[in-house]
Amino acid sequence: MTIRILLADDHALVRAGLRRILEAEPDLTVVAEGADGAEAVELTRLENPDLAVLDISMPRMTGLQAAREIARRFPHVRVLMLSMHDNEQYFFSALQAGACGYVLKSAADEDLVGACRAAMRGESFLYAGIQSTLVRDYLERMARGEGVPRTLLTERENEVVKLIAEGMTNKQIAAALVISVKTV
Repeated sequence: MTIRILLADDHALVRAGLRRILEAEPDLTVVAEGADGAEAVELTRLENPDLAVLDISMPRMTGLQAAREIARRFPHVRVLMLSMHDNEQYFFSALQAGACGYVLKSAADEDLVGACRAAMRGESFLYAGIQSTLVRDYLERMARGEGVPRTLLTERENEVVKLIAEGMTNKQIAAALVISVKTV
């Protein structure tokens, strides 16, 4: 069985490198490439891949936002997040968005192929350093009497804040998110 993959990263050079890594394997093929999250969602609709590999930080719509949308609209498509951030907050956000794995860009040449195969077997993929980080962080929080941190903003509020940071007006944000200007 050939695994059909959608790649989304805002850097063409990164996409080309990832494609090269993936297509060196006989059971993996890249069927589409996107430069942002919105394009990734649309290409998922058009190409119906088995797996979407999404950069976590992209313009217009982040990889996290795209992962949520893909998980909602195309639940049969597995999602892997690709990131340069070795950070448990991004990791948890990726899981909450519907991703089944998190691959660091710095280790993509070693981990990406295995992560793709694990995702298609219905397994999760955690990069090597996250396990000890998660355990250490959890134990430190419990020793201080803290609970697990919760985010301060809702998913929709995060979407709006990101678009504001990109310089969009309230009217542009309302159109992009299909909400009223007053809601923005």
